[in-house]
Amino acid sequence: EFEFAFLQQFELMYQWAEAAVCELEQSDYEQLYQEEMNRSGMTHGEYNYHNIIMTREGIATMNFEKFHRDIQVEDLYYFLRKVMEKSGWKLRLGDGMLNAYSAIHPLTRSETEYLKIRLIYPEKFWKIANSYYCMNKAWISVKNTEKLKTAIKQTEEKKMFLKELFGFEL
Repeated sequence: EFEFAFLQQFELMYQWAEAAVCELEQSDYEQLYQEEMNRSGMTHGEYNYHNIIMTREGIATMNFEKFHRDIQVEDLYYFLRKVMEKSGWKLRLGDGMLNAYSAIHPLTRSETEYLKIRLIYPEKFWKIANSYYCMNKAWISVKNTEKLKTAIKQTEEKKMFLKELFGFEL
């Protein structure tokens, strides 16, 4: 069942990946990356609600195992993607998150473009497929098929999100 669902969607997901590569090639990613390296840009590497603690003193972040030098807005991408996946890619929520972030750290054109490119790439689909194809097939979890079907469904929701907030259409 997993492989059937995967093969049914492979061509479309490949088109999404190609679109992300095309956008990346036309972007000024190299310049953005170099600027981040010059100012020692750091990212948490897995910034999401699982790694955030609300304390009396304020907000704390934990689990820095994937901490590394990179484009800082990578953390925003990761957090935004995780929240949007959980909330069905609700436009108002995503727009509100981006506005709240921009109120503290205004996004440059290059950062916005990079964020859009990262969101275009069908990361969740490829991540689930990679996990499935790298595992022992003696026992196949039904959960993998459910996750794949969810990722496929969310691609349609994400499509509208990208169109409305970033003007991107596949």
